Amino acid sequence: MEIQEKMLRLLVEKEIEDLLYEYARLIDEQRYYDWIDLFTEDGSYSAITVENLKDQGLFLFKDDGKEALKERIAYLMGYWQVPRSPTLHLVSNLTVNQLKESEAKCRSYYHIYRIGEDGVPQFYSCGVYEDLLVKHDGRWRFRQRKVIVYNNTLPPNFTELL
Repeated sequence: MEIQEKMLRLLVEKEIEDLLYEYARLIDEQRYYDWIDLFTEDGSYSAITVENLKDQGLFLFKDDGKEALKERIAYLMGYWQVPRSPTLHLVSNLTVNQLKESEAKCRSYYHIYRIGEDGVPQFYSCGVYEDLLVKHDGRWRFRQRKVIVYNNTLPPNFTELL
């Protein structure tokens, strides 16, 4: 692999890494309207447990398109329940497989901690992100984000953005 090709690959990986960090930060800051802008108009956001994935089972949720994502945001902003407690998202172990110049698949791990009423962070969820990304107007966006949840027992009020 030529040096120029390696540099371009590192640049793409850095851009995608920045997208994943921005995604986590926007959720933690509860900036949901900014979060939705990280998806394409036809973007899909879903979650499934690892057990259901192995058995081809049911998704915990699957939102297709921005209108469905807007409904999820309305719920999270407290239209149907009280405001959310703070979360801390950690993202690691990113691997990127660039399919085309403007399309890539990636996989990464996540851990989420939720801040309790006592101010102490408590483990909330962990798993894998599987993403299909497209580059539009010079910026990477999620076309598909599938969250594979590795919790055997889901936490109470399991409605957070993962």
